[in-house]
Amino acid sequence: MSENKTKKLSREEIANIEIGNTEITVKQKWFITLFFLLFIGIYPCLQIFYHQPFGEWRNAGTIQSSIKAYETAVEDTSLLRKVLLTPAQRFLTGVFGLGNEKVIVGKDKCLFYAADYDYLINPGFLRKEKLHKRILSGVQPDPVKAIVDFKNQLASRGIRLILMPIPVKPMIYSDKLSGATPPLQNDSWKQFKAALEKENITMLDLSDLFVNMRKTGVEPYLKTDTHWTPEGMYAAAEKLAAVIENQKIPSKSSIPIGKKLTASGDIVAMLKLPDSARYFAPETIQLLNPDGTISRNSDVLLLGDSFCNIFSLEAMQWGAGSGFAEVLSALLKRPVDVILRNDAGAFATRQLLSQELLRGRDRLAGKKVVVWEFAIRELANGDWKMLRMDVGKTPEERFLEIREPRTVSAVVLAASIVPRPFSAPYKDHVMSLHLGDIDNGNAQALVYIVSMKDNVWTDAAKIRIGDTLKITLSPWSEQKASIGSWNRSELDDEALFLAEPCFGKILK
Repeated sequence: MSENKTKKLSREEIANIEIGNTEITVKQKWFITLFFLLFIGIYPCLQIFYHQPFGEWRNAGTIQSSIKAYETAVEDTSLLRKVLLTPAQRFLTGVFGLGNEKVIVGKDKCLFYAADYDYLINPGFLRKEKLHKRILSGVQPDPVKAIVDFKNQLASRGIRLILMPIPVKPMIYSDKLSGATPPLQNDSWKQFKAALEKENITMLDLSDLFVNMRKTGVEPYLKTDTHWTPEGMYAAAEKLAAVIENQKIPSKSSIPIGKKLTASGDIVAMLKLPDSARYFAPETIQLLNPDGTISRNSDVLLLGDSFCNIFSLEAMQWGAGSGFAEVLSALLKRPVDVILRNDAGAFATRQLLSQELLRGRDRLAGKKVVVWEFAIRELANGDWKMLRMDVGKTPEERFLEIREPRTVSAVVLAASIVPRPFSAPYKDHVMSLHLGDIDNGNAQALVYIVSMKDNVWTDAAKIRIGDTLKITLSPWSEQKASIGSWNRSELDDEALFLAEPCFGKILK
């Protein structure tokens, strides 16, 4: 007798049979195919009709930088980014307490600028391989070379250089990030410091000062901002004044206390949350009320960035007339001359000084001390250009000399880079234009124009090389006091250094 035995299949064998015999109808095939094509095709169609100006990538310099800037511009003008960014950030911040590519949220909701943190984790800004890599990107990466060169040029005129690199917040508040004991430093700091000591360059290291302030319960930095508090600023000014004068400076009681002010910091703005106060409460500070004076005739020249502007420049929303220069002047009991520019502390203020000198205006006449202040992160990511500091002759007139407002038509020969909104701690920006064929003639003009206000691009951000503009030009000197310290991008053209800039306003 024969028996028919049925073999029992394993789960794996059953699964293989089912997968290998998956059935799908023709209608289902068409539906899935059409859905997929529509899904990947509808967004580009929508993006075509959603136009935003690519304000950053044109005239970006090298091919590598142009490609990178273009990719960033495409990302920033994305419809999906506009629709999804805010709710996604709310979810990440509200649920998980996270920031974004620009912002790090530390303990107790202490905010940090990611670029400041990058300075600390950088493997060493003076390492040969690091310097070589940055040279390939088109910058002069070695701060020691630039600082020594600047010092020697000043010394040839009997002027003393004092260097003041301001610590970035993660150095002083490392306990709010990793729990490490502050202060922390970049691996190349000791080598950098030794190189400056060898050249007899005076440098103020404020790290221990700020750490000791925290131990006494006084915060040297704002909780939601990249910059220092009035107390931290005063402590730095007091130490600098003592170095300049070689004597002890009177206590803080000699400077009156000003009004209180409540605001949210620049790092909060980088999160792009319209209801940011829901997650990070605004903070209140007590401004100082110094009786300092700013004068070009001072024997002390301060070159500084946004740390000097933070309580001086109204646009930064932390008050006006109470900043570093005013406090330093009050402590020294004499005026201070200033050249200030937000950002690019490695070269921006030196470049402005160089331009004045080359135009035949000797800004260094009568100076005994030049103080060069910059954020310490510039040591790792700044462009340390070598710049001439000799006095030139007044150039022959090739460019328009604007003494009163004048409306002209002109062709854009060159335009500087416009940063992305919220991409930096500065919400306002001024760009540079090189205009030619003015009123169909041979005249040219170097024009500064507002390109971003309150983290929103202006019409100037839409300008392309070759565009014909109708623009009103007025003396730059009339605008310099109010917006001259804003973050500004310059044109990399030495021929323009000698041109007298004017201020422009596009006519619609």
